[in-house]
Amino acid sequence: MKKLILILITCIFIPISAGGQKRYSEKILHGPWIQNLTHNSVTIMWITSDPSVPGILIGSDTSKMDLIYNSKDGMINAGDTLQKIRITGLQPGKRYMYRIYSRQIDIFEPYKITYNDTIVSQAYSFTTTSPQSKTTNFIVFNDVHNNSTKMASYLRNININNQDIWFFNGDMVDYVQDKYQITTGFLDTAVFWFAKTKPFIYVRGNHEARGRYARQFKDFLDFKDDSFYSSFDLGPVHFIILDCGEDKPDNNQYYYQLADFDNYRKEQLEWLKKEISTEKFRDASFRIVLCHMPIYKQAKMGYGMQYLSDNYGPVLEKAGIDLLLSGHTHSYAYLDREKSGFGYPVLVNSSNTFLEVSINNNEINVLVKDVNGNITNEIILKKSLK
Repeated sequence: MKKLILILITCIFIPISAGGQKRYSEKILHGPWIQNLTHNSVTIMWITSDPSVPGILIGSDTSKMDLIYNSKDGMINAGDTLQKIRITGLQPGKRYMYRIYSRQIDIFEPYKITYNDTIVSQAYSFTTTSPQSKTTNFIVFNDVHNNSTKMASYLRNININNQDIWFFNGDMVDYVQDKYQITTGFLDTAVFWFAKTKPFIYVRGNHEARGRYARQFKDFLDFKDDSFYSSFDLGPVHFIILDCGEDKPDNNQYYYQLADFDNYRKEQLEWLKKEISTEKFRDASFRIVLCHMPIYKQAKMGYGMQYLSDNYGPVLEKAGIDLLLSGHTHSYAYLDREKSGFGYPVLVNSSNTFLEVSINNNEINVLVKDVNGNITNEIILKKSLK
């Protein structure tokens, strides 16, 4: 996320009201949720009921906190209801406390600006990542398709606090026709269970490319380099996130001449070829790829999957990845190195299971669980010689 940045104001906890007078029109409607967490930075997002000036109070405890605003081109961010604050300069592996500090704008005119409510939320926490970590624990969801109730059933039956990160591996919604559809589709449930304190990464599926607000989908999240495809390191794992694009040819009648995914996938493929040659990729204990559509060899596949198989499969095979995690088909399948067609294992998660993954320097352990938390399969992958 390219923002110019921070105003730091050291402050003791700021009271919600002055003189006992308080109007309660300003509300936090959704959030907060943690995004793009690294060893020295984090993004915190939320949605307010009224246009506001967003800020975050942050510190190692609640007795003394810094007030942080973001600015761009010399102007402090203000006037929106979707709030996003990027905080940099943090320390690796450290726990931080934070509060939302949001000022409601009453009048916003060229020569007159007045404020009403100031919201100071309860305190939440997050912990920055550590480059020295030897383990990684994460959860993978996919193909929930707006069924946040089913997602909540998953979450009731797992150890929330044991996870470092969460992945939404595509098609968490049917489409993005309404501006705030993602809040009811999955986001509010994620916030309730974990997203106030733990980060999630969204891997775009084909359904997120559909609907009136599909082009504004990124606004509600914070992606590394503002891209749907990226890479990052966490513990012993080098992760690669790929964007599958749509599942039909660009000239399909249902895209109404608004699709350009073939060119997009070509651009992404060139990035991937460079990515697998990097030192971080080569030196990682494990290399895991997440892509909504599986990349393997099958006798009969749709256009999008065939494109990925023909073009991306050989590149990933040459790279020697340890595991590819996907969904899309709504049916569970595990293809080991011999059966995938590309020499790497592929796990296709269904729409009714989720993955609980724990990794150390020696092995990957994947538990496949149903909606009630019952283990339906376990996969253990030992570290291979590269």
